[in-house]
Amino acid sequence: MSQQIKKIKYCPAGHSSEDYVYSDCKNFIRSDGICYSCTKEHFIHEFKTWSSGNANIDKIIQETQINICNKLQWIPYDNFQNIKHIAEGGHGTVHSAKLENGIKWNWNFINHNWEYRLIGKRVALKEIKDSSYDTVEFLNVVKVVNNFATDHYYGISKNPSTKNYIIVMDLFDDDLHDFLTKTFWNLGWDTKLSILFSIAWSLEILHEKNLVLCDLRSENNLINHNHDFDFLDLVIDLGSFKLESDLILNFNNKNNKIYGSIPYIPPEVLRGNEFTRKGDIYSFGGIMYEIATAQRPFADQAHDTYLIIDICNCVRPKVPDFMLNWIPEWYLDLMYRCWSDDPFKRPTADELAGLFCDVIEKICGNIVDNNIMRQLKIADENQRNTSKSQKQELFELFSHSSKLHPQSYYISRYIHTLHGLHDLLEEIKSGKSSGSFKLENDLILNFNNKNNKIYGSIPYIPPELLRGNEFTRKGDIYSFGGIMFELVTAQ
Repeated sequence: MSQQIKKIKYCPAGHSSEDYVYSDCKNFIRSDGICYSCTKEHFIHEFKTWSSGNANIDKIIQETQINICNKLQWIPYDNFQNIKHIAEGGHGTVHSAKLENGIKWNWNFINHNWEYRLIGKRVALKEIKDSSYDTVEFLNVVKVVNNFATDHYYGISKNPSTKNYIIVMDLFDDDLHDFLTKTFWNLGWDTKLSILFSIAWSLEILHEKNLVLCDLRSENNLINHNHDFDFLDLVIDLGSFKLESDLILNFNNKNNKIYGSIPYIPPEVLRGNEFTRKGDIYSFGGIMYEIATAQRPFADQAHDTYLIIDICNCVRPKVPDFMLNWIPEWYLDLMYRCWSDDPFKRPTADELAGLFCDVIEKICGNIVDNNIMRQLKIADENQRNTSKSQKQELFELFSHSSKLHPQSYYISRYIHTLHGLHDLLEEIKSGKSSGSFKLENDLILNFNNKNNKIYGSIPYIPPELLRGNEFTRKGDIYSFGGIMFELVTAQ
C-alpha cells in the first residue's frame, strides 16, 4: 500500500507549511490568506510602533508574540468603551468593557492587512492596584499569564488616570460560588468532578513552576458554561500567587499577617508559618466542601480569632447529615485528607488531578469497576431519587440553620496570625504600641493569665483593662472622663 504524501504549502513570502513557527507548532497556511509565519513576522515588525511605558513589560509581551500561538498584546486604553465596575478586591479592581476595535489576530497575505477578532466583545479588565509602583509584582503576574491559560488572556493595558496596569481577559459568566448557588440541584457528580479536575490541574501546573496560589477559594475560580453543563470552561484568577521562594517570613521565621479568607487559610499559616504548596491543597479542601454541599465553609460562624483557634485545633466544617448519602465516602475521606493538620499528610495537586481524571474517564465510558465508581453511582442515584420538594425543604432548613453570619468574610483581607497577635499584645502590654492599630480579626487574645473577656463599651474601657489587666477604682475614673466629654460636647 502506497503512503499518501502530504502536500507542502507555501505562502507568497516563501514560508513553508513544514517550517516550525513556534517550538511545538508547525506553520499553518490557509488558502484564504492566513500564514502563521507571516503573522509572527508582522508582529515583530510592529514592535517599534507601541510601548507600555515599561521596557520589561514590553519584553514579556513581545516574547509571547515570538514564542507562542496564543499571544498577548498591548491594548490601548481608548479601545475600551462602556466600562462598568464589577468588583473590588484586595489586589485591584475588576471592570467589564466593550473591546471596540477588537485585537489583531492574523496577518492576511491576500488582503495585505490584519484580521481582527473580538470586535465589540465584552471583556474583563483586571486593574492591579499600585502596579505602577510595584512593577516587579505586576511583572510576576504577566509572566505567569504568559505561561498559563493564555487563551483566556488577551493582553495588557494601562489606566491613564490611576497609572495602574491592567490584565485584559475573558469575561466569565460566574464565579464558582455563584455558579453553585444557581445550579447545585441540577449538577451530577460528573460535572462536579470536572470542575475539581480543572482546578487541581491548574494547581499542578503552578506547583510544577514552584508557584503557590495562596488565596484559593470559590470566588476566584471563574467559570463559563452552557445550559446543559456539557460545556464548562474554568480558570483560576491568578491575582495572589507567589513564588515559594518569595514568601519571606520575619526574623523569627514567622508571619505576623496573612492575606486571605480565614476558612480557606491552612492552620500552619494561621499559626504564623510559611505558605507552601501544601497550603493550596488545604484551601482545595474548602472548594471540595462547597462543591459537595453548596455551602461555603464556616458560613454560620464569625470569621474572627476564635475561628482561627478552632481551625488550629482541628475543627473543620461539618457536612449536613441529610447530605451524607449524596456524597461518596471516598470523596469525604479525600476532602478531610486535604484538610489534614499535618501538611505532609495532604495529597499533592498531581495526585488529585490524576484521581479526578481517572474517575471522569470511567464516568464517560460508563465503567463501574471499583468501589470508587460504585459509591459515585449510588450517590448520584440518591440525589436524583430525592424529590424536588424534599430537596427544597431540606435545603431551606439547612440554609436557615446556617445562615451567613454577619461577621463572616469571603473576600480576602489581611489577617493577624496567632503569632502576630502575640507580638501585638506584647507591644500593647509594654506600652510600645501607639494605640492606632486595628485588628482585622476584631479580637484581642491574652496569654500569661490575663483577662480573656471584659464587659462594657470600648470608648469607656480604660487602656490597662484592654491590655488584660484588672479593673480598679482608677478604671472608673477613666470612664468618668468619657462622661465629662459627653456633657460638654453632647457627643
